[in-house]
Amino acid sequence: MISYFRSILPSRLILLVLLFVAIQLPLILWGIPGTAPELLHMLVGERLADGFTMYHDIYDNTAPFSTLVYWLMDVLAGRSFLAYRLAALALLLVQALLLNATLNRHNVYASKDYLPALVYLILGSISFELNMLTPLLIGNTFIILSLPYIITLSKEGFDNNRLFVGGFMLGMAALSYLPLAVFLLVGIFAVVFFASSTFRSMLLMLCGFLFPYAVLLTYYLYTNTTQEFLEMHLLRPWHLRVAFLRPPADVAKLMAIPVAVLLLSLMSVASLPQRLVFQVKFQQLMWVWLFTSLLVIFTRPEISVATFVLLLPPIAYFSQFFFTSRQKPWVLNLVMLVMLVSVLVLRYRQVLGINRFLLLDESPLLLPEQALPMQDATVLVLGNDVRYYMQNKPVTPYLNWELAQRHFGRLDEYQAVFEIYQNLSKEMPAYIVDKAGLMPELQYKLPAVFGKYRATGDEAIYRLEDSI
Repeated sequence: MISYFRSILPSRLILLVLLFVAIQLPLILWGIPGTAPELLHMLVGERLADGFTMYHDIYDNTAPFSTLVYWLMDVLAGRSFLAYRLAALALLLVQALLLNATLNRHNVYASKDYLPALVYLILGSISFELNMLTPLLIGNTFIILSLPYIITLSKEGFDNNRLFVGGFMLGMAALSYLPLAVFLLVGIFAVVFFASSTFRSMLLMLCGFLFPYAVLLTYYLYTNTTQEFLEMHLLRPWHLRVAFLRPPADVAKLMAIPVAVLLLSLMSVASLPQRLVFQVKFQQLMWVWLFTSLLVIFTRPEISVATFVLLLPPIAYFSQFFFTSRQKPWVLNLVMLVMLVSVLVLRYRQVLGINRFLLLDESPLLLPEQALPMQDATVLVLGNDVRYYMQNKPVTPYLNWELAQRHFGRLDEYQAVFEIYQNLSKEMPAYIVDKAGLMPELQYKLPAVFGKYRATGDEAIYRLEDSI
């Protein structure tokens, strides 16, 4: 298997794509219940498609470019988990092929092949979470796109525009998911390793990084939403804590295979013979990439298997040194086969009926499939329970309950109450689901709006009198 992909013939590329599709597509078509993060992304896209403005009419901290992607997805496919999964599938494939093409084009290894892409796509199939169209997955594409530009061997006055483009790609990654701005460190180290005029080159890359933000801030200045953009997205506090979206033991089980491949690869790197200067510098850059990825992963507000997509590029790069090492061919093929079979077992464990042995619990991420007391209605949820939006339409800016606390968490302040009144006066939902227990206080302080709602037979659900 390894010897087959140690070539760049078109037939190898075709088989690589077919192998990836064969692993992923059956489960995607089979259907996996939707997740809460995906539903929130769909709601953002839906509100944008309805003509509302991000951060002004939609309180959510999703990065600007990612919201543009979700708007486009809603225009093309509406609320379709299948469309979102297929888009993520295509994005993962593009990332693997772009990374592999960059490695081959710049002669990073002694030979050209498709082994890095093979490892990338196999490990990228380890969990359905990597099939979610997250801002992190979108931003990771721009990180990979920046690579061929930031490793340019620049000379004074020669091809310096490539560093600007590399910085621009890093800026777009940050506009897709803000913590990816940390990858500017990778760009800085690339300038130190490869550029001849370090200070000039660094300024050029920094200008490229800031350019998309300058354009975006200009737009928000004209739309009078600069303050909201700064508050909800750009100046959000950095979270130095680890919070898992699913049990840490499950994340550890799923990540055991990628970590094992990474460790084997790093041990192989230590026994490498002397190589070209460019190849040594590139390897040093990939070490920086690896540590930067770990920094972003473990400083995220929420950690799941999907966050480890950032590790796929460095793992794919370093794995080449193990799978082309001097180990016996049967040993290398056995490791590759074990990796492939393990991924297939983990992905198809429900179909094979072996999850009772693996004890992997996906329920914290999945949306419940129970019937809701209302359908095809406009709804406002006071709380984090987004399942009520599955078959209903959200209204008012309060999508993200954490950001909604800027108003609902300050009901003792006149300005916050007035803002709630203004937002609810524009869009009166047919139902309010009060998971936070705020309705009695809201009805007392804003009877002109919340006094029109009456409790229903279902707990915590209030219905607008006009909709009865």
